[in-house]
Amino acid sequence: MPHSQPKIDTRGCEQQGVEASAATPTAAGAPEPVVERVSNSGGSRKAFAKAFTSLLGLRLAKPEDLDPDTLRNPPFPRYTPALSELSVQQLRPYFLNRTYTDTDVGYLAFFAAMHAVALVGGPLTYSPECLQLCLAGYVVTGMLGISMSYHRQLSHKAFRCVKPLEYLLAYCGALAFEGDPIEWSKMHRWHHLHSDTAADRHSPRDGLWHSHMGWLFDEALNSTRRDAQGNMKDSLSPPWFYKESPQFYGWLRDTYMYHQIGQGVFFYLWGGVPYLIWGFVIRVLFTMHMTWLVNSAVHIWGDQRYKSDDSSRNNWLVGLLVFGDGHHNNHHAFEYSAAHGLEWWEIDMSYYLIRCLELTGLAWDVKRPSAAAMAAKRLPGR
Repeated sequence: MPHSQPKIDTRGCEQQGVEASAATPTAAGAPEPVVERVSNSGGSRKAFAKAFTSLLGLRLAKPEDLDPDTLRNPPFPRYTPALSELSVQQLRPYFLNRTYTDTDVGYLAFFAAMHAVALVGGPLTYSPECLQLCLAGYVVTGMLGISMSYHRQLSHKAFRCVKPLEYLLAYCGALAFEGDPIEWSKMHRWHHLHSDTAADRHSPRDGLWHSHMGWLFDEALNSTRRDAQGNMKDSLSPPWFYKESPQFYGWLRDTYMYHQIGQGVFFYLWGGVPYLIWGFVIRVLFTMHMTWLVNSAVHIWGDQRYKSDDSSRNNWLVGLLVFGDGHHNNHHAFEYSAAHGLEWWEIDMSYYLIRCLELTGLAWDVKRPSAAAMAAKRLPGR
């Protein structure tokens, strides 16, 4: 399949927190080691998925070799979603007439069980107190953890802060159950390098369900997402934060699943089954679906104000729901910016908090696009 070359902002990869080389030379001249996206330790999601399928006695296939011609000419009709100009074409069967790997089955089983518990147990255990717990947990893990830490700081290096605060925010992100910081940032950096191209794992151009969460269940299709040199996202060099603090981020990565089990036990001991369902199950699912809206909805619906060479949009509603990350065209045009809301009416709760940290001296190197940079990328008539 054709692949576009990586799109790098003129301010440079280092400022954006995007590193494109698989083996960038170090100061000593030796290539940097490749840090795999997903840990193989006993505390990783991969290890738990394999243990689950082994417990069920399932013998599953390795990722199948997909026919490039089939992917270039898929047997599915092309369509345009309502209120959008995006052309969409599904590439592969979502569930039937395909093979599954242990990772696919592990994810499917996990999400099926979580949604079943939420749909059945949620109404049975509801109380205003439980709802408040869920929403508070969403602010902690969704705003502090995913939006501020995983996304703006760790993936894009949009601001710096004191190390204890950096670690605390990253731990909040880990509790969102969306992967460890290395896994999340590698996925996101790859997305920006290849947004809405054949190398992008979750572009809505390959299907709306696919972009929202279907891509999680198709390891075979994911294995085809390579750049023009044949590299996959695991070949990206180690993230800057791992280079600075390998002990903390290595520990969090290798013990990742134990923290998920621990928070489930914590909520159960704190408030029984209602707190387990609302403080953990529903809160985790809600946070995930909000994150996935940025992959799917805001590449389909909304306005484009700046040139970004992809279908990213500014969507005010998603912006409200995900603490500013829904101003996605702004973000793709200026990846390095700590501010995603670039106009006064674009509400950006994460940036407001980053700005407060900056004013108190707890954060610095808070990056924002200049007026000249914004004018240079502004689309005619916008």
